[in-house]
Amino acid sequence: MNPDVVSAIARLRADNVLSGGQAALFDRVARRKLVSIRLEIRALLYVGVVLLTSGVGLLVKEHHREIGPWAVAIGIGLAAAACLVWVIRRAAPFSWGEVQSPNVAFDYVLLLGVLLFASELAYVEVQFTVLGPNWAHHLLVAGAVYVLAAYVWDSRTVLGLALTTLAAWRGVSISLISGSLGAAAAGHLRFNAIALGALYVAAAALSVLLKRKAHFEELFANAGLLLLLGALVSGVLGDRSAWGWWLAALLVVAGVVMWLSYHLGRSLYFAQGVVAAYIGLLRLLFEPFRYASGLPFFLAALLGLGVLAFIFAAHRRMRER
Repeated sequence: MNPDVVSAIARLRADNVLSGGQAALFDRVARRKLVSIRLEIRALLYVGVVLLTSGVGLLVKEHHREIGPWAVAIGIGLAAAACLVWVIRRAAPFSWGEVQSPNVAFDYVLLLGVLLFASELAYVEVQFTVLGPNWAHHLLVAGAVYVLAAYVWDSRTVLGLALTTLAAWRGVSISLISGSLGAAAAGHLRFNAIALGALYVAAAALSVLLKRKAHFEELFANAGLLLLLGALVSGVLGDRSAWGWWLAALLVVAGVVMWLSYHLGRSLYFAQGVVAAYIGLLRLLFEPFRYASGLPFFLAALLGLGVLAFIFAAHRRMRER
């Protein structure tokens, strides 16, 4: 209990600033008699969706011969359709602005529906080989459906799933084309990650500029920066011959990210740029001391402490503005 808040609520009620109902509600909160369990409920719902989809997968794996492929495909399809019909019937009208979920279960029933839809696609592909050697394109179809569902029903959860699925589509497609994960495949993966990351960052900027689901900006930007900066860091650490060019590109991109995010007040973007630059500079630090035992590690630790101090100082300045 917070006695200062309790007494302040009583004074506000005595001065008729708060109504009786408002004062009673705030008093219960201040006395810890009313506690929100929304976060716990959302966590349980998410775990339930994961367990349910995993259970469906195990059931199909163990008994698909007894049940029959057509029965399994129809059953999964009907379950996905039931979830989406429930969502459609309870969804608020579409808006390009932020739309509040009608209830706490809404996002998770939607998530279950789209995951079952993706499971349906995967099962049909395994059983009937619709796409043949281009089977990885079912990830593209699933990702496109996720994006559509995220925008129609304003779901950050489903949008995050869409962005990771589209990234997986590019990774799997390149691996299938290359036939392995050798140097050539790694190079293709880097360039695809850079392109997809830049696309996500552009989508974040357009979301804000065009005021089309502007609250999706953080998801697009964080996913884009992870792909873009991660690919550049991979080039610095993994390319033996041209790592210097990768480092130069990384420092330029990280510098632009830090400058823009500082002026926009985005602490997380700023931290990603700083950490990426730090990891890239470790290659420059270790290269002259590759045969030394402890000195480069000591210098890396000192540089890491400086990076942490720099991030916290910048975050504080951004909050004070």
